Amino acid sequence: MLPFLSYFGEFALVVLVALAAVLLKTIDGRGFLASVGVGLAIIFGGGLSWFVLVAVFFITGVAFTLYRYGYKRHLGGAQEKGGARNWPNILANGGLPSLFAIGQLVAPSPWFVALFLGSISAAAADTAATELGLLSRSKPRLITNPSREVSPGTSGGVTSLGFGGALLAAGIMGSMAFLLGIAEMQGRGLFGFATVMAGCLGAGLGGALVDSLIGAVVQRKGYCPACLKPTEATRHCGEKTRVVGGTFFIENNTVNVVATFVGGLACLSVFVLGSS
Repeated sequence: MLPFLSYFGEFALVVLVALAAVLLKTIDGRGFLASVGVGLAIIFGGGLSWFVLVAVFFITGVAFTLYRYGYKRHLGGAQEKGGARNWPNILANGGLPSLFAIGQLVAPSPWFVALFLGSISAAAADTAATELGLLSRSKPRLITNPSREVSPGTSGGVTSLGFGGALLAAGIMGSMAFLLGIAEMQGRGLFGFATVMAGCLGAGLGGALVDSLIGAVVQRKGYCPACLKPTEATRHCGEKTRVVGGTFFIENNTVNVVATFVGGLACLSVFVLGSS
């Protein structure tokens, strides 16, 4: 009876948090089911601490998105619908972490812990890099050709402020993971904290770099026919964006999945080296 009550309580918590997100307009209606699915996989697989970390990731991501939202909207780089997450965005950022959580449920292993932390850190870093990078006073430079300046919102454009934001977000994930005891096998003292932080920071930086590289080389590039500004979104200003380069089927959500996977591998590598 007690396990049932525990599972029911966890189910209710996930649903209530998702409903609150809908009411606060931080996810849209169709994003509700995706967030419930991701949340249930994570809380059943990793436990409450894993779910809390994902909640922190979501809250900080929304905060970065809404920070100076009007200015970013003027630039043409702000997310549509006031920054509300839709189901493709939720699955792109939370899909792999939820799979790693299921892996932890089926066959508990420090590997799944590292992969989970790395993927979440990479997702957080990518969000912060994008949202804070738009506020940079200096123009973005193409990561594959740093001498070339590009417009804000151009795929593959990077700024020092964006990379600083990536490290900040990954550092928040690492600090919370240590405080929540998610990676206890790395130790509880200073060495354990340093290992967890190194893993999350490495994941965040690696994920952000890969995201920018793919964005510059193969990601679909488009512009909004209404405001004539470059954008990674498939819709902008209520209009379908027009493709002007890159690979048609490789859009922002696809790139996010790759970045979270790379982040997971980066964190796993740091944890393995720290344990040897």
